[in-house]
Amino acid sequence: MATVSLDRERLAAALPDVTTDLRLAGLDGSVRVFRDRYGIPHVRAQSAHDAFFGQGFVTAQDRLWHMEYDRLRAYGRWAEMAGPPALDQDKMMRRFQIGTSVKGDYDAVNAETRQMLDAYAGGVSAFIDTSRSLPIEYDLLGCRPERWEPWDCLAVFKMRHIMMGVFEGKLWRARLANALGAKKAAELIRGYQPGHLMIVPPGIDYRGAALDGLAELEAGLESIAWLRDDPEAGSNSWVLAGSRTASGKPLLAGDPHRGLDTPNVYYQNHIECPEFDVIGLSFPGCPGFPHFGHNADVAWCVTHAGADYQDLFLERFRVDGEVRYEFRGDWLPAEVRREIIEVRGADAVEMDVPVTRHGPVVAGDPAKGNAISFRYTATAEPNLGFESLTQMMKATSADELDESMRTWVDPCNNLLFADIDGNIGYLNRGQVPIRTMANAWLPVPGWTGEHEWQGSIPFEELTRARNPDTGYIVTANNRIVGDDYPYYIALDFAPEYRARRIKERLEALGAANVEDMRSVHAERVSIPARVYVELLKDVETADDVTARARRELAAWDGSMERDSVAPTIYSAFRAKLHAAILGHHLGPLADEASRATGRGAPSYLRQLASLLVTMAGRDDASLLPPGAGWGSTVARALMEGVSDLRARLGDDVDAWQWGKVHYTRPRHTLSASFPELASLLDPPSVPMGGDGDTPQAGSYSPADPFVMTGMSVARYVFDTADWDNSAWISPLGASGHPGSPHYSDQTAIWAEVDLVPMLYGWDRIDSEAETRQTLRPS
Repeated sequence: MATVSLDRERLAAALPDVTTDLRLAGLDGSVRVFRDRYGIPHVRAQSAHDAFFGQGFVTAQDRLWHMEYDRLRAYGRWAEMAGPPALDQDKMMRRFQIGTSVKGDYDAVNAETRQMLDAYAGGVSAFIDTSRSLPIEYDLLGCRPERWEPWDCLAVFKMRHIMMGVFEGKLWRARLANALGAKKAAELIRGYQPGHLMIVPPGIDYRGAALDGLAELEAGLESIAWLRDDPEAGSNSWVLAGSRTASGKPLLAGDPHRGLDTPNVYYQNHIECPEFDVIGLSFPGCPGFPHFGHNADVAWCVTHAGADYQDLFLERFRVDGEVRYEFRGDWLPAEVRREIIEVRGADAVEMDVPVTRHGPVVAGDPAKGNAISFRYTATAEPNLGFESLTQMMKATSADELDESMRTWVDPCNNLLFADIDGNIGYLNRGQVPIRTMANAWLPVPGWTGEHEWQGSIPFEELTRARNPDTGYIVTANNRIVGDDYPYYIALDFAPEYRARRIKERLEALGAANVEDMRSVHAERVSIPARVYVELLKDVETADDVTARARRELAAWDGSMERDSVAPTIYSAFRAKLHAAILGHHLGPLADEASRATGRGAPSYLRQLASLLVTMAGRDDASLLPPGAGWGSTVARALMEGVSDLRARLGDDVDAWQWGKVHYTRPRHTLSASFPELASLLDPPSVPMGGDGDTPQAGSYSPADPFVMTGMSVARYVFDTADWDNSAWISPLGASGHPGSPHYSDQTAIWAEVDLVPMLYGWDRIDSEAETRQTLRPS
C-alpha cells in the first residue's frame, strides 16, 4: 500500500466523543454510560432492549474497527482492504459459508434473541450514523463502515471459534498415516497420558489406557490415499467452595489463553436494566457475555473443552455439466454457490463452492473426482446457541445457569459457575455429535452413509459436577472424564501440567481470598522442567559455558521466572530435544510440523511432548533413536541448546534472562500493510514469565522461539461474597483506538500479574467515573 503519514494529533482526532449527551433513533428511554478510570463502560438502561442497544453503542465507540475487521474476515472480504495477500484467507472463509449460515440462524432463533440482536445492531449503527469521528483505520484505508446487521453478531462469533475445532487434527493424522503408515502413526499418537488429572470427578487421575488407533488408521488408509498429494492442504479456570474461602462463599477465577490480538479479543463492559445487571467480557460485535461474567446472583466462566464437533467427509464427485456426488449408490446434485471476492488493487476473483449433504467443500477439486466437505455443528443446521445468552444473564442460581445452556451449540466449553448461596458447579456445555469412532480419527468416506451423525449427546447426559467433596473444581483443557463415560468427546486434550499445579496450589490454601487467586494466576512452576532437570543434573559437559548452564539447571526449582536464566537454558535444551526426536520419527514432515500453525500439527506436537515427559520420567527409551538412551540424548540436546544461546545472546550466561527472549509482540491489524506506522499503531511489548506448561501461560512456536504466541488474554476473580471485591485485567486496554489513553493502559499491570477493581456497585461507579454520557431517544 502507498506510504501515508500519521501523527498523534490525527490519532487523537479519531477518538469518539464519550462525554456529550446524544439523542439517538432506536432508543425507548434514556441510557446513562459511566466510564471508569480504565475507560471501561458501565451502561444503565430502563429496559433490556435499551441495555443491549447501549452495549452495541459503547462497543462501537471503543472497538468499531475491531468489529469491522472480524466481520470482513468472517465473510471472506478482508482482501477488499488488504489486497492480494488476503485472498487465500478469504477463499477459505468463503468455503466455510459463514454468511449463509448466520442468516439462517437469525431466522431460526426465538423472538427474544432476535430482539437482543436487533437492539445491539441498532446501537452499533446509531454510532456509525451519528459519530463525527471514526477510527483512524477507516481514514488510512479510505473507506467507511457499512451498517451493522443483526446477523453480523453471529458471524463474528463464528469466525472467532470455527478454527478452535479439531478438523485440522484429522487432516494432520491423515498426513501422518499416509507418510508413515498406520502402525507407525498409531505408535506416535497416544493421547491423554494415564495418571494425568481429569476434570470430573475433581481431583481424580485418569486410569484408562493410552490411545490405540491402529485399527481406525488402517481401515481409513485406502480412502485417504488421494490426500497424499495434499495440494490445498487453552485456558485455566477454577472454583473454590465456601468451605475453602475466608468469606465462606465461593471464589471463581481463571484466564482464557489465545493469541494477543490488537485490540484484544475480549472487551470489558457492564450493562444493567430491571431484568439483569451483568458485568464481564464480551466479544466486540456480539451482545451479552457468553464466556465470562456475573450478575447479582451467579458468576460463570469457561475454558475450551477441545471437544470434537467438526468432521471431514471424503466425497466422490462426477462433473458432467452438473456437479454430482455419490451417496449410498446414488449420484446426488450438489448445490453450487458462486462467490465473488473483491480484491483491493486487483481484479475480482470468482469461485464456486459446491455443497453436499455433509457441508461445503473446503479442499480438493470436484472436477478431479475427489474433495473434502466440512460438517460443523455451528453451520450444519440452524444454530440456536445465542438463545442461551439472555437466559444466563437472568439466571438466579447455579441450577438456572446450568439450564440456560440447553440450546448452546458451539464452542463446547468447560463451564464453571458459582452462586451467592454457596453452590459451585461444572458443565461440559455444547453439542457433540454422536457418530462412529472412525470420524474421530480421520476424514471419512461420505459416499457410504456409514459415518452420518446420529444426533448429539443429550443435554441431560452432558458431563457435570456439583458441589464436590473436594471443595474445588479445576479445568485447564485437560481430559474431561474417564473411559466409563458412554459418549465420545475427543481424542486429544491438553496435558495435565497446568491443572495439576493449580490443584496443588488450591489444596495448600486455607481461608482463600482474592489475593490468593491472583497468586495462582502467577504460578510459573513447570512440571516437565522438573522431570528433565533430574536427568540433566549429572550429564557430562564439554566446555565451561555448558557446565555453567548445567549448574544453573541443577539449582533451579522449575519456576519459569522472567528474570531467571534457567528457563532460557531449559527451553533451548527442550527445543533441541524435540527437534532430534521429531526428525527421527517424522523425517520430511518434521520441519513442516515445527513451523505449522493452527490446531493440526501443533496439537500433535503438544501430545508428543507430553508423551516424552512421561517416558523420560520412566526411563523409557522406546521412542528415542536406535541405540540412544535418555542420558546421552539430553546431554546432546543441552550442548546444542547452549550453542544456540551463545550464538544468539553471547557467552555471558548471566545475560540469558528468560524475559529477554520471552515477551509479547502485539501487532495492529494494519501494521503489516503500513509498516511505517507500526510505532504508532502497535502497543508496547513486555517481558513475561511462564511457558505453555505453566498456569501463567506463555506458549510460543518452535518456528520463532521464544516470542509468545499464546497467553492470558484476560484474568479475573469473581467474589460471590462481595461482587465489588472482584477484580480483572486485560493485556492491553478497553479501547481499540491507538490514540486513546486506554489503548494499552492495563499492559504494565497485566505484565505483573496484578488485577484492577471490577466495579459493580452503582454508587461507587458513579463516584469514581472518569466520564459520563447520557443517550436519549430522538
